[in-house]
Amino acid sequence: MLFPLFLVNAQEYRWKAGFEYFFDNTEYSGSSFVGSQTMNGIWFNPIGSVKWDSVHALYGGVNLLKIPGMKKAIDKVDVTLYYQYQTPKILFRAGAFPRKDVLSNYNTFFFKDSVNHFLPLIEGVFFRIGSGDNFFDAWMDWTGYATPTTRENFFIGFSGKAAHELFFADFQSYMFHYANTRPSTPDWGVSENMQLQASVGLQCDNPGTVGGMVSAGILMGYERDRHDEGRLFKPVGFTARLNAEYHGIGTQNTFYVGDPRMRLFETFGGDLYWGTPFLRGKSYAESEWYIRFPKTRRTKAQLNLNLHFSEGNLFFQQMLNVSVDIGNDVP
Repeated sequence: MLFPLFLVNAQEYRWKAGFEYFFDNTEYSGSSFVGSQTMNGIWFNPIGSVKWDSVHALYGGVNLLKIPGMKKAIDKVDVTLYYQYQTPKILFRAGAFPRKDVLSNYNTFFFKDSVNHFLPLIEGVFFRIGSGDNFFDAWMDWTGYATPTTRENFFIGFSGKAAHELFFADFQSYMFHYANTRPSTPDWGVSENMQLQASVGLQCDNPGTVGGMVSAGILMGYERDRHDEGRLFKPVGFTARLNAEYHGIGTQNTFYVGDPRMRLFETFGGDLYWGTPFLRGKSYAESEWYIRFPKTRRTKAQLNLNLHFSEGNLFFQQMLNVSVDIGNDVP
């Protein structure tokens, strides 16, 4: 009788309710790769957790999306449900959990902004060993279950970073597997999109004051349509990054030059490619300029003006993100 009572007393019950608003206006008129659009939405994310033995936890909640201007009260419902094991050097999650919590080191070469706006959850597993600026990650995200009308698709990814004083080396990668329906559709096959970005550079991080980073590296890809073996591409290009921030005002810049990517885009579009379509050109540069408004434990907001250089043209993007968290499980 005493043993179950001990377990109940050892458990810790916590909760959090999150509010997130995003506004993203893209002015891409004149681009042959991507069109203009305005995206905005309001996420409400209540979640509860049960923690025990200081390292184990179960999380359960719901994500409700309201798109302003739409006629529905709720436009999308996602369920957050996952197990977590965490120590100072190990993080393991299994289930459906926020993408931004674990893949913040991936840039828009891998996941375009609309993915983060409307598909905020990973549904699979994530494992990290290490912490801070020295870590290795492995993860899987099951994004499509095979049915008679839906094709099976999923991600498998690896990333990591090693740093010593000012110097660092990092990499991000994934393989996206885009398969057939079940039962299979005769005119469809299996395709893959693989990407690996590896960089070395210098960094200086002083949160809240002055920080910066500069790096150079390579972006390699592997794009294949198994249904047509003649369509196999291995694009390679040079990448560079330059970031700087002073008291909440900063800039993040990424640059690519090399082989055109997304060579199967005309066939598969965004079903196979989750990164920015601007990579379809031989060169692309994005320059983000932002203001982080004064941050508190429960609130944060950021205003962006992003410049995109592609096909000899300059395109603009304006973004606003606001988030508020309440509850006894706010970091």
